[in-house]
Amino acid sequence: PEDRFNVIAFSTGLESYPNQLRPASEASEAAVWVDRLGAQGSTDINRALLEAAAIVDAERPTYLIFLTDGLPTEGVVDSQQILDNLADSAPDNLRLFAFGVGYDVDTFLLDSLAQAHHGTSTYVVPGEQLDEVLSAFYARVSSPVMTDLELDLGDAQAYDIYPSPLPDLFAGSQIVVVGRYSQPGRTDVILRGRLDGETQTFRFSEQEFVRSSDPGESSQALPRLWATRKIGQMQN
Repeated sequence: PEDRFNVIAFSTGLESYPNQLRPASEASEAAVWVDRLGAQGSTDINRALLEAAAIVDAERPTYLIFLTDGLPTEGVVDSQQILDNLADSAPDNLRLFAFGVGYDVDTFLLDSLAQAHHGTSTYVVPGEQLDEVLSAFYARVSSPVMTDLELDLGDAQAYDIYPSPLPDLFAGSQIVVVGRYSQPGRTDVILRGRLDGETQTFRFSEQEFVRSSDPGESSQALPRLWATRKIGQMQN
C-alpha cells in the first residue's frame, strides 16, 4: 500500500501516465492508460531515462524497470553518452533493471545500465512470453534482503573483483563474486549492506585463501569464470 509508481512511454517523444509518482491504488487506471498506447515513431532512450530519474524520491528505494525493443534512434544516440547522462542524473537509491525484447537491442547499453545501477539485464527472444519473464522478475525483487553491498576481503589484497559494484541481494537468489588476490592465508571477510535503512555487518572469521588451486574440475573452472567477467567488464 505504501508503494508508488509511474509509467513513461517513449518513442520520438515522451508520454507519462502522471507527471509524478502515484499511489499503488491507481494501478488499474494506469493499466487502462497503457492499453491505449500504440507503437509509433523512433526511440529516445536518453530522454526517457532522464525523465524517470527526475521523479525519483531520493529518500526511498526506487526500481526502474526499463523495457525496450529497439536501439536509440532519437535525441542522444551514443550509448556511452546515455550512460554518462544517467550517471550524472540518477540518485544513488535508483536500481535499474533492463529488459531487451527481440534481437534489435543494444546489449552493451542495457548491460551497462544495469551494472552501473545495481540491477540486472534480461533478454526476451521472439515467441517468449514477456508476462512470464516479468512475473519471475517481480517474484525475485519483491523480497530484498540487503542493498548497497560492500565486501571486505581483509588481508587477502584482492583486486579485479567482479561484479563491481555489487548488485542488491534478494531472497532466494545468490551473488557470485570472482576476483584475484595476492596474499594467501587466513583472514576475516566482512560483508556490509543496508536493510530497512540500517547498516548490517556480517563477519566471517578465518576464511582461507589458498596459495594454489587443487587440480579438481571445480577449481579449473574458476579462472575461466573470472576471465569471462573481466572481459565483459572491459567491453562495457
